[in-house]
Amino acid sequence: SDPYHYKKSSGINAEYGDTPSYHRRYDFFVSKFSSMCWSNGRNDTIRAVRQAGLRGIQGVILKTVSDDLQVNIWEEVHIQKIMRALLFNIHEGFTNSVASPSQARSMSPWEGENSDVTSDIDPDQLARHVLQDLVSRASYGQIKSLMLPLLYFIDNQKLWVPNKFATHCMSLIMHSIQMSSAYIAIAQLLAHLEEHKDASAKLRCSIVEVVSAAVSIASTESIGPTILELFGSLLKYLKMSVDTCNIENVEVEIIKEEEEFQDTIVQSVGQFSHGLQTYQKIEICTFILQNMPLTTDTEEEIQFESMLLKCIMKITTSVNTNNDKSIGLPTLFPLSLIGPLQRLSLSDSPKTRTMTQQIFHSILDRHNNHEKVVPTVTLGELPEENIFVGPQKKQDVLFFKRNGPEVYFHLYESILKEDNDLDNYTCTFRTAVLWCLEVPVDEVLIELIHMAFGLQDEACSSSRSNVNILHSLVAAFLVFASRYSRNEALDQHITNIIRKRQSEKPHLLPQVAFSAIDKDSEFDNAVEESLSSVMFDATVVAECLNQQGMNVDRLSDPYHYKKSRSSDTQDTRIG
Repeated sequence: SDPYHYKKSSGINAEYGDTPSYHRRYDFFVSKFSSMCWSNGRNDTIRAVRQAGLRGIQGVILKTVSDDLQVNIWEEVHIQKIMRALLFNIHEGFTNSVASPSQARSMSPWEGENSDVTSDIDPDQLARHVLQDLVSRASYGQIKSLMLPLLYFIDNQKLWVPNKFATHCMSLIMHSIQMSSAYIAIAQLLAHLEEHKDASAKLRCSIVEVVSAAVSIASTESIGPTILELFGSLLKYLKMSVDTCNIENVEVEIIKEEEEFQDTIVQSVGQFSHGLQTYQKIEICTFILQNMPLTTDTEEEIQFESMLLKCIMKITTSVNTNNDKSIGLPTLFPLSLIGPLQRLSLSDSPKTRTMTQQIFHSILDRHNNHEKVVPTVTLGELPEENIFVGPQKKQDVLFFKRNGPEVYFHLYESILKEDNDLDNYTCTFRTAVLWCLEVPVDEVLIELIHMAFGLQDEACSSSRSNVNILHSLVAAFLVFASRYSRNEALDQHITNIIRKRQSEKPHLLPQVAFSAIDKDSEFDNAVEESLSSVMFDATVVAECLNQQGMNVDRLSDPYHYKKSRSSDTQDTRIG
């Protein structure tokens, strides 16, 4: 009989008295119509037979999917036959013509009861329609039954590399699935990645890309229950990949493929987090920090720490993209985040310190200032629009009162690191200035100035290899402070010292000191006896600020710190 007529009869409700009670066993029809979808006879009959088989499957779905008394098409024996038949036809036409998910979704396979509606549709397009309709009818507990045949079909046909077909099929599914069940499909992909954890890096990379494509389609709410599971799985595979790269005598080609896999995971982490709310992004960053290696004694640990920081950087770059400047610092910097970041800012690795400061920039900078903030001592008026100062918020001020001294202590200690490179100094300078711009109150400016004089004292009393850099950063900090406070008397004192340095000690200014990093310089870094005339005077600065109404009591104390009484955290705080 014509499967299309079967499809029409599938809409008849046998419960009404004017219709006969048909035999309610459809096992035969599932097998028969599925086998017709694989027809490989003469070219002029293949299309017609496959169309008939697909229409027959349409009818079986319509008749049975919502009726518990009918055959359960979600049972493995039935759904595998149906899915393989549909995927075979989709794959047949995929290389020639791939309909976009939005187009396919807009064309329902159940458009009326007229046979002319689908009589001329290609089998691959009809198969896509049937698949999407089947997915849309799948309940929460049936997604796994639907996903397994898809994943094993892709496995058996070796369609992961390249992954265009796999991505296309997942797009069809994610555009059709009930959003409350979308995370089940994503969880199945992750489980399949686990099955292939020992496969080639290229194959694992392709699966991660498909997961990423699926997540980008799903709404934030629909993947909520599996967010941490998702990130936890990716971090596990990232760690395994890093370990593989450090196996003794591993081939160069394998290392290259594993590094590509690692980059794919980092990119995917950024894509996964893009649609999340700010507080969720912060939670994910905290979760990643909890997975940091406890030590960095081995090359594996160093590389894994670096990759995790790259993941956090990818997430935090979108923290302020929603332009929501109302989010307060307590939300952006919970103790579970700021504490680990501060410890990383004092890492033995210059690269780690730089990435940590860049993470601070992404989270802290709510007004897009960080690229404009550079350690410079250019004299003269700065354009009004050059830097935007954020509004004063009570929650931010309270946050800084609790954490500000420790924030600047870690910046101070980071600047003192003698193996810093130019990026380290520049990024740490930016972080210090951004705190002033984001929390525009006197206490923050005083803390920055206090730190600057601490750096000057250290540079004058030690034989560090970076004393010239320290002096130049002090100049840059105080130039910023004078412009930021709009204090004419302070600006005059700072300007006088800068001009003296330009004529007498140019190596104590950023332009010269920074250019000498990692280069032989005519200026050595030994302690010089005749620097008093080109040093900034803390007493004069305090008087200038006091006349402006600021509380400058802290500036009269030497800059020092003592350990916190909390012995278990081993954190340090300013005294």
